[in-house]
Amino acid sequence: MTELLAPAGNIEALDAALGEGADAVYMGLKSFNARLRSSNFAWNQAEAAVQSVHRAGKKLYITVNTVCEENETERLYRFLNYLKRIEVDGIIVQDFGVVRMCQEFFPELELHASTQMNVESASAANLLLREGFKRVVVARELGLEEIKSIKAKTNAEIEMFVHGALCVSES
Repeated sequence: MTELLAPAGNIEALDAALGEGADAVYMGLKSFNARLRSSNFAWNQAEAAVQSVHRAGKKLYITVNTVCEENETERLYRFLNYLKRIEVDGIIVQDFGVVRMCQEFFPELELHASTQMNVESASAANLLLREGFKRVVVARELGLEEIKSIKAKTNAEIEMFVHGALCVSES
């Protein structure tokens, strides 16, 4: 299955992505999102966005792609519970702490491995598949032939960026 997935940093971008034929959109909220300097969506806006996207027969994924600190655990739990309740189609994650919390308390949340996990091999994709991920966003520096090779050796859904700036991880 091929899915055209577009980013939606605000309501206008969401409407534009759907209007131009995207099958799905991904967006971040004002919590646990690596693009905190973007406008992002408030929690109540996310709920309306999910309803709108689903009415259009499309999918909506939420980025939960920051590394969760110990003091954020309770807030993360409430956030994931909210995402489950509003019935997002999946979450894009990079932190195995988030993964473990989902596995234990929110197994209905579909997991997508963020490009920030730097997946560059079928072995890595298969490991994530065994850990409960449905989709793997491969590393951005991979070429088409490398991605084809990975896909030939895994049952994980493969997502790739076709345009965009490189993500940078800073510790």
